[in-house]
Amino acid sequence: MVLGICTNMNARSPLDLGLDQVPYCRELGLEYVEFSVDRIMAYSDTRFEALRKALSESPLPCLACNNFIDPGVRLVGNEYDQPRSEAYIVRALERISALGARKVVFGSAKARSIPSYVSAEEGRKQILERLRFIAGAAEKHGIEVEIEHLNRTECNVINTFEESVAIAKELNRPNVKSIFDSYHFEVSGERTELIRQNEAWIGHMHFACTMGRHMPDLEDAKSMTPLFSILRDCTYDDTFSIEAYFPNHEMDDLSFQAPVAYIRDILNGKKEQL
Repeated sequence: MVLGICTNMNARSPLDLGLDQVPYCRELGLEYVEFSVDRIMAYSDTRFEALRKALSESPLPCLACNNFIDPGVRLVGNEYDQPRSEAYIVRALERISALGARKVVFGSAKARSIPSYVSAEEGRKQILERLRFIAGAAEKHGIEVEIEHLNRTECNVINTFEESVAIAKELNRPNVKSIFDSYHFEVSGERTELIRQNEAWIGHMHFACTMGRHMPDLEDAKSMTPLFSILRDCTYDDTFSIEAYFPNHEMDDLSFQAPVAYIRDILNGKKEQL
């Protein structure tokens, strides 16, 4: 697998993408970065072009993006504005493509949350309609859409890995898969057997320590060897992003080289399961 990191988790301001941290990410042994789309969409054309140029000269590529839909762009209920929503999606995918990313994570908790006056069944139906549009628009750029399962404390729909896979299956589009997010998976208390049963539907992975969603030290990484071994043995073999908080949100501690190397070795079969 290819190890990357979601730089927005430790960015210094709400609009910061963490581009300045990319050299340090490479020192850690990471191979790509994952940026936040809602932040990218707040950039003017001039600032975005500067970002694109800076990224082209940086030591790591951007292979995936998360936080796809801005919280102010609602997808369900009376606040849904079709022209505005679709214009945002089209423009966002153009920018994602321009950065070279080939995957976008559909988490977007606030944008997709179902209002209290909409039934769960109707809300799910509306989300499926939005995802069909997103899939078609993304396909034009060769971008794969990864449906994210968010635990119930963050969102009120698509709360488990099993549910995100079910949505992907129902859509049945070649460029729509489910993410496997270890943090949400553990918080939701799902069974590890589900990973093997649905491995063909995994299109991307996120990882963080369950308690505190923090960056793993070496002991944390070793304690999760059984899970990493299951993931390693899946047919999936592509992007794996660490989506975790660093101490004090400062990515300047090279002691994290050891856990990153350990995780990479396990995922790529270089260590036996402990």
